[in-house]
Amino acid sequence: MTLDRPPQSACRAALIQRFRRLSPRIALDEKGYVGEATLNLIDGVRLDDFEADLRQGDGNEMEGKFLAAHSSSALAVNTFAPFKRDIAALRLPGGVGLFSSLQFERKCPHGLVGRRSPNLDLLAEGPNEVVAVESKCLEHLAPHTAEFSPAYGAEIIDDRRQTAWFREMQRLVEEPRRYRWLDAAQLVKHAFGIAHTFPDRAATLLYLFWEPSNPDGYPTFAEHRSEVSRFKASVVGSGPKFIAMSYPELWELWSKQGEPEWLMPHVSRVRARYGVEV
Repeated sequence: MTLDRPPQSACRAALIQRFRRLSPRIALDEKGYVGEATLNLIDGVRLDDFEADLRQGDGNEMEGKFLAAHSSSALAVNTFAPFKRDIAALRLPGGVGLFSSLQFERKCPHGLVGRRSPNLDLLAEGPNEVVAVESKCLEHLAPHTAEFSPAYGAEIIDDRRQTAWFREMQRLVEEPRRYRWLDAAQLVKHAFGIAHTFPDRAATLLYLFWEPSNPDGYPTFAEHRSEVSRFKASVVGSGPKFIAMSYPELWELWSKQGEPEWLMPHVSRVRARYGVEV
């Protein structure tokens, strides 16, 4: 642990170092990026599990941020892609586990004219429910300031206007630095998109964030968790339901699940790649 080094820089360096140790023959540039997407995948994850999904999303992920050893998109793909071939095995907090499809970079229109639809890192869909995932690797280790177009206040005139999500947006407009580490504005926008896209199904917004194996090494991680708890309390009782957990907590949940046979080796490979100490 090096407290005189910002936590985001320290964590980025640790993830890059782990990548190099596991894959010494794969070149990384000075920013920790590989040359092509396939080089950033753990064993058992295939390009055809996710390529079509990422290419239809916004942001040109495949040739951009996905190539980073510390990419939140690659973290989500490396964690979830094998479930594309065995969707019945997927278990997520907030869901009953009866999912029929899984899609990365799923667009959920919010109904606002001229505004880009929110892109969820992952969406698991079943006949009666959806669980949408927002994935964070290092993004929550940099300060955020909430911003909303006036269109959100002017054009959301349906049932969403009466929810705790809308009230939280109003608080954020008045107090843009209400949260330092949590990108609360993004979560609110995602919630509006989920509610508009799936009005007749039970919906959950699952906020998944990475932490190192020693999160007590920097106060930032505890501060982030405190903000998450405060945000959760602010939006409780409104749809979509908000749940937050760390990636290590999710991997532990799956390790207790035990089956199918491929799941435990997969969890071990993900932990080997991302379970670093700073």
